[in-house]
This record gives sequence, C-alpha cells and structure tokens, in this order.
Amino acid sequence: MSPRVTAILVVHDGPGPAGSAGLQGTLDALAAQSRQPDTVVVVACDTPAATMLALEQAGVDRIVTSGERLSFGQALAAGVRVVEQPERPDEFLWLLAQDTSPDPDALERLLGAIEVAPSVAIAGPKLMDATDGSTIVSLGESVTPFGATVQLVENELDQGQHDAVSDVLAVAPAGMLVRHTVWEQLGGFDPAFGSADDALDFCTRARLAGHRVTVVPSAIVLTGGAGIAGPSRSNRPAARRKRARQARAAQLYRRLVYAPGAVVWLHWLTLVPLGILRGIRRVIGKQPDLVGAELAAAFRVAFSLVRVSRARRNLHRAKEVGWSSLSALRIPSAEVRRSRRLRRESGVAFYSIERSDLRFFTGGGAWLVIASALAGAGIFFGLLAATAVEGGALLPLSAAVSDLWQHVGYGWRNIGLGFVGAADPFSAVLAVLGTLTFWNPSYSLVLVVLLALPLATLGGWFAATRLTERSGYRLAAAVLWTIAPTFLSALLAGNPTGIFVHLLLPWLFYTGCAAARSWGSAAVASILLAATLATSPSLAPALLILWLLALALSGRHSARVVWLIIPSAALFAPLLWQQGFAGQNWVRLLADPGMPHLATSPTGWDLVQGLPAGNPAWESVTAALGLPIPAHLLVPVLLAPLAVMALLALFLPGGRRAAVLIAVALLGLGTALGTSHLLITVTGSAAASTWPGSALSLYWLGLVGAAVVGFDSLRRAAALPALAIGILALVVAMPMATALATGEGRITASNGRTLPAYVTAAASADPSLRTLILIPQPDGGISARVVAGVGDTLDNQSTLVATNTSVTADDEAVATLAGNLVSQGGLDPSELLSEFDVKFVLLSPPATIIGEGATAPAEAMGSRAENALDSNAVFAHVGPTDRGTLWRFEGETAPPAAGDTVPLTSTLVLIGQALIFGFALLLAIPTASSRRAAEGRPRTLGRRPAEPAPRLTRAERAERNADAEAEKAVELELAAEADEIEEHEAHAAADHTTSRKPAHDPDRADVLVPRRTAESENTHGR
Repeated sequence: MSPRVTAILVVHDGPGPAGSAGLQGTLDALAAQSRQPDTVVVVACDTPAATMLALEQAGVDRIVTSGERLSFGQALAAGVRVVEQPERPDEFLWLLAQDTSPDPDALERLLGAIEVAPSVAIAGPKLMDATDGSTIVSLGESVTPFGATVQLVENELDQGQHDAVSDVLAVAPAGMLVRHTVWEQLGGFDPAFGSADDALDFCTRARLAGHRVTVVPSAIVLTGGAGIAGPSRSNRPAARRKRARQARAAQLYRRLVYAPGAVVWLHWLTLVPLGILRGIRRVIGKQPDLVGAELAAAFRVAFSLVRVSRARRNLHRAKEVGWSSLSALRIPSAEVRRSRRLRRESGVAFYSIERSDLRFFTGGGAWLVIASALAGAGIFFGLLAATAVEGGALLPLSAAVSDLWQHVGYGWRNIGLGFVGAADPFSAVLAVLGTLTFWNPSYSLVLVVLLALPLATLGGWFAATRLTERSGYRLAAAVLWTIAPTFLSALLAGNPTGIFVHLLLPWLFYTGCAAARSWGSAAVASILLAATLATSPSLAPALLILWLLALALSGRHSARVVWLIIPSAALFAPLLWQQGFAGQNWVRLLADPGMPHLATSPTGWDLVQGLPAGNPAWESVTAALGLPIPAHLLVPVLLAPLAVMALLALFLPGGRRAAVLIAVALLGLGTALGTSHLLITVTGSAAASTWPGSALSLYWLGLVGAAVVGFDSLRRAAALPALAIGILALVVAMPMATALATGEGRITASNGRTLPAYVTAAASADPSLRTLILIPQPDGGISARVVAGVGDTLDNQSTLVATNTSVTADDEAVATLAGNLVSQGGLDPSELLSEFDVKFVLLSPPATIIGEGATAPAEAMGSRAENALDSNAVFAHVGPTDRGTLWRFEGETAPPAAGDTVPLTSTLVLIGQALIFGFALLLAIPTASSRRAAEGRPRTLGRRPAEPAPRLTRAERAERNADAEAEKAVELELAAEADEIEEHEAHAAADHTTSRKPAHDPDRADVLVPRRTAESENTHGR
C-alpha cells in the first residue's frame, strides 16, 4: 500500500514573503509536485477575505480558520485535529508555511529517503533562501554542550559541498516530513517554544524515543524567512530583538525540561542572575538593544514552571533511550569556537573604505601637544608647586573623597543653615575629578589649570581629524582651539565653567559625530554630553537643537542618538524635579554652578570677537603703544581672515559640512547673547549674569571647524592662508597669554583653606561649628551668610541657593543677626548665635567686580561693621587674617540638630544614576569587533571617497565566492602536496646521509618544478 501524505499549510496574513504573493507561490509549488500529497489542510490564522478566496480557488481539501495569530506549533495542532488518526506507520505529515516553496520533486525525495529506512521518523529538506535560490538557510540543527542551538549549515553558497549529510540531531520545521504515528506519540510541537527551537525540541524527543532524524539534501524547499515556521530572518531591529528573545527563552526552557530532576531548582535559581550577566555582556558587545531580550527571556521562563512540569512529563513518558545516545550528534565546544572564529573571519564586508593612519606622531600632533605643555608650564609657573588653587570662581575641593560623593545626588545640603534638596550635577563632575587625585582632591584642579593648554591642543587636534586628513590643517585647528579668546579669558578670570567646557567640547564633537554609527561612540558622547551640561547648563538649548537635528537625520540608528541624552537626564533628574516641576523655576536651571561671582558685562561686539569679559589686555597694549586703532577695532581686523575662510567654505566642495558648522557657530553666538542678559544668580546685593564664555566656546568650535573644512576643500592651496590665520590668532592671544604669565590672572596658589587657620583648626576638632561671614557690598549694604565646618568648597555649592530670590525664615533670622552686629544697637545677639551654633564672625574685604576696585560705600560699611564688632562685649577680637578680620563668640553654642539626610530618596537617586552611567561605561568599552568595525569606516566624516569601491551584484558576489572556494581548494591541495614533498625529502636526506650520497637530487627537482608550475598556472587561470 502506498504511503499517505497530508500536507498542512499554515497561513498568516502579512506583507512581503508572508503575504499573498508568497502564499500563491507555495500553492503553485504544491500543485506542481511530482508526488502529490493525498490531502492538503490549510490553517488560516487571522487572514483577510482575499486570502481566503485564493485558498478556496486553489482547491485545497480543508481550511481551518482561526481569528488569532497562532504560532506554528499551535496552528499545526489545529490542523492535525481535523486529520484522521493514523492506522499504519506509513502515514506522514508534511509541514509547510506560506513562505515555503518546495521544488517539484521535494516530496518525492523526502518520501524516498524515509521509506527505505523504517527507523527514520523525521526527514527534513535543504532549506534555501527564496530571494536568490543559491544560499543554504538550514541543513540540519544541533546543540552545544550548554544547549545553545547551532545550525549545521547556514548562509552558505550551495555548491553541493554538504550533500553527503544524512543523520542529524534535528531539522528545521519548514518542509519537515514526519510520521503521523510519531507525531501523535510525542504530542506534536511544544507550544511553549513559539517559533524558535520548536522543531529542535520535537526532534530531540523523537531521538530519545528511539527514532532517527535525517536530512535529505536533494529535497530543496525555498523559504522566505517570514518567521512563521522558524525565526524571522528580517534585519529590522524589532525582528532582531524578538529573534534573540525567543532563542534565549527556548534555550532556557529546554535547559529546565531536559535537566535531571535533582538540579532543576539550581537551574531555575540561576535564570535571572545569568540574564543580568548576559545583559552586561550584551552591553559590552555593543548590543544594548538585546539586553531587554535577555532579561525578558529569563523572567518568562522563570514564571513558566507549569509548562516546564508538563513538558518534563511528556518527555519522560516517551523516552526510550538515554541522553548518551545523542552525544555523537552534539557539537563539541572546540568546534563551536572554530565556527565562531571562521564566521568572524568571513564576516568582512564586500566593499569598505580603508581608514587612514591617525598620524598623531608623524603628523606633528604629539609635538604640538608637548610644545603646548611647555608653554602652559611657563605661563603657570607659579602653580607648579601648588597643592590647591583659588581665585575668581575657583575654590578648593573637600578634603576627603567621601565628602565629595556626599555632595552628589539628593539629600541634606550643609549650606548656610542647611536644607534638603538636589545637588548640582556639577558636583558629580567634581567628585569624579577629585577621586582621580584621591590623596588630595583639590590637586586635581591644579592639574586642570596646569594642563589646560595641552589638553585643549589634544582635544582640538582630535576634533580636526573628523574634518580633514591633512596633518597641517589638523595642527592649525589645534592651535586655533588652544588660543581661543574665550578660553584664555576663562583662565584669566578663574572661571571653572569656561575652562571645563572648552576642554570637553572637542571630545564631544569627536565622539558625537560618530554616535549614529557606533554604540561605543554614542556611549562616550553621552557621558561627555552629561559632563558638558553639568558644567554649563546654559548650553542646554543649543545642544538640544543639535540633538534634535541629529535625531531627525539618524534614520534606523535613532536608538543610538536617543541614548545620548539619557545620562544627562539621569544626572539632572533631581534638580529638574525640585527646580523645574516642583518650583516652576525653569529658567533657573540654566544658572552656572559653582561659586557665584560678579564679572564685567560684555558688549555684543565683544561676544562676536569671542570675548566673554571684554578685552582689557588689548586695551592696555594699544594704550601703551599709542596705536591709532582702538582694541575693539584692531582685534576684529586680526580675526577677520578666520571668519572669511569659514564663510568661504560654504561655497566650496564639502559646503554641507561647513553649513552645519556655521549653524553650530550661530547657535553658540545666539546663546552667548542671551545668557549675557540672563541675571538669575544672586551674590550679595547684586545679580550676576550667566558666564557667556561657555556658549562662545561652542561658537568658536563652529567657526574653526568651518574654516578647517575650507582648508580641506582647497587642499594644498590653503596652506598659506591657514598659516596666516594661525599667526594672526597667535597675535590676538599674546596680550592675554602675557597677562597670565605676569600674574594678572585671578587664579593663584592656595593652601586649601577658605577660612582663617584659627577657624579651620577649631572646625577640625568640632565640624558642627559655624562661621558668620560678613561682606560689605558695593552699594553700601552688607551680605551675611553662614558657613559650616572648615569653609566653602567648590563641590558644596548649590544653584538652589544662588538663584533663590525669596526670603525664608532662616534668611530673616540671619539678616536680623547681621544687622544688629554691624550696628551698635541694644539687641543681645547671644541667643541667635547660640541657636545657629555660630562660633566665629569673619568680616571679609569688600566685594568687587572683576577688574574694578572696592567702592566708597563698601569701604564705609566695612569700617562701620568693624567698629561695631569691636565694641560688642560678646565677642573676642582675634585679629586680622588672610581672609579678613576675625572675632570669636565667647558664649556657649549648642550643636545644631542633625539634618534629615533622606536616606531612601538619596539612595534611590544614586543607584539609578550609577546604573545608567555604569551601563554607558560598559557600552563604551572597546571590543575586537567594535575595533574591526571602526577600521572599516572613514575617520573623517562627510567627505566622499575619491574612488568608491563598486557595488557587486548578487550574481557577481556568487561568482566571486565560487572563485574563492576554488582557489581555497587549490591552496589546500598545494599545501598538502608541499607537506608530502617535504616529508619525502626529509626521508631521502636521511637515507643519503646514511649511504654518504650527495644531498642534492637533480631528478627530483626536474619532476617537482614543472608540477608546481602547472598547478600555479591552473590557479591563476581559475
């Protein structure tokens, strides 16, 4: 009696290969079979009326409909239910999906292979890619010792090289021919698998039931890889994530089902920890999009114990042989490693752009950095032996690293009389910086100042590598960035915001330009963006606009661009909540962190020249030399060639790159103009504007970048203009550099104290002591603030306090105390001093604006306050100190109540920030694959290669692969022959030595040389 075959065709509604075109091709292929199936059952899952009409017109025997989108195994179970129960072993089920198109003789060959071997219960075809018909998709499956699925043959050009394969552990579900009796015995596919490993599990259970599984290479079935039978082969990110999740979930599920009963609980306990570890591995491997897949798979299997128990019962009920019978069919670990190595080696792109050498040393970059370091050492010679710096807005850092990290996140802020609130994100930057010099955190600021020039040169040089391949123009860009007027002004003014931003921006540009094409670059750029915004929040609007532009242009790599702002959002989250959402003070988020200070307000013309605080150095030079041209006209004339070259680049090849950089420059200039009029920080009786120098660094970056693009477009013709522009910029920088070298800058060496030594010594013994600092103001008023412990530090500042214009009860109490102390009234201040635990009163020198002296009203207020304090009986006059005049309160003070540290909130904030930044750091770690990928991309962005490699058609690629395989076969043959000849020569040499015959045999040479020459000619011809 002839065998009976029932074909079960699963149909889903969907586009592409899973749509009506793929279905029609499958129906036509079924009708063209040389051995027709006896019955065709179609399982239509959520299909439209048009598809149902096509099925009815095809004349299939039965149609089973379902309103749900069933998995392949569930759909097969629905189809088998309408098929009569098997009565003999030669009844078969042929499993097909709508995107599988069998060759006309596929069923005949499958039946021929399974009929001659009664022990074979399952036969699978050779699955080929339907798009080209020449690539093997699957030819048998196996597993590693740890249970991971391995395709025995995958994505290889079919040249008949695997046609001898027969017995395998498993076959793919598409096109599988299985005995109906075995299907009923095993219960069909386990519905817990979805579309991954369902056939592998079924074949494994068949093997354990004593049956054989074979693959029939002569039976060919084309598959579109739509994800109905087996995982989808789509390269879309969503499909890739789903494929990884299903594959990992299937592996874990099989591990629980197949494990001995005594260790199932151990496997279950390790599901989530292993998911976390594999997630970390995915991050390091630059696959952060698959982290969710790993965790989802682990949790899904962890809560599938009912399904696991059912599957274990089914397995043991049908099991006839032991697991040792499958050992020969598994893939050894050595073979797995070999396959992975070969896959990496073969994964070279067909066409790529070779990355040029960096040429950091040979191109002069290293020598320019060394020269810049020597110049910096000469300019800041007085700081070489310093252990801390201060001046302007610079202050020392906390003495202990633990104190630095206590000022991060959310919690108790020991500022003034203390409060609970969010820390400035800048505190996290300072905590990282201070940790680098953990023995003396303040020394890190000394290193920043001493290395400011070489660090700027290094950053400028690397940023230029994104714009040009020419070493000379990279050097010009590095020089222009190092001597930027805004940078030198920040060094003169002692403004840490301006210094840090200028050092960070080129690296943000370097990594941000490549963020869309590399997860590693995106991770580093995200950290640098967070540091830049923490240092200068006023840059947030401009950088947000640039981020939105990058997001719009990122295409399918938008996830990498979206990640750029995640660390910044995490770092700013506590302050955003308190200052923005709760306080509705959104503009105050743009305030500069650190110590508030007054500075000269620049004009709009100053900002166009890149000068955030005017140009007193050049004004002194023009006055001393008696030049007829004032400084505000001479400096623009010297900088005009730079601006002309930047604008000229718009009309040269590569103008689009220049246009983007000009837009960056305009954003920076607009931000500087806006922030210079943004008076949101209060210091004493005056309001201080936001430092515009940070925005001017962005302006200078765009201007210099556009000029470098112009240099690069003109090639050799721009050598002289680049040299002239660099020399003119050096001339502009000379007066400011000279002022720094002669000590006219605000940055000076410090002993690390911000209070007199007398106070510091007392506070070291009792950190709860407080000092009331009185500062005469330019308008004749007086500023009073309470400082705890050893004094102010840069990391313990808060924009919540600096931007707060409302008067609190504590402010009123401190103002009342200060008013009575500086006037000879009758109020006894002892009660307030004891309540606030104020042990010392320090009268500081009058407040001044940078570049100006103390006003007469301030001097008068200082004298009045000193007389009042001297005449107050509750104080003992300590005397003048390096910080002002000091008095000691003679009364008793009570330690203040311990502040509410809000441990839970603070801990949660720190954990969240640590997880996100830890994720970014893991993502930033370079790997071998990321380095190989980077080597295949050009370092310079936006430039079209002179001679792009041509794209190969599919036929040309197939022909080239065939030639490569033939050449490899010849090489292996020649290598084997060479080994054979060497071995023969070695034996002959030994025989000749024994018989004292000459070592040279001319007859052998006559035979050997023509033979190898002929093989070489054949290889060349192929």
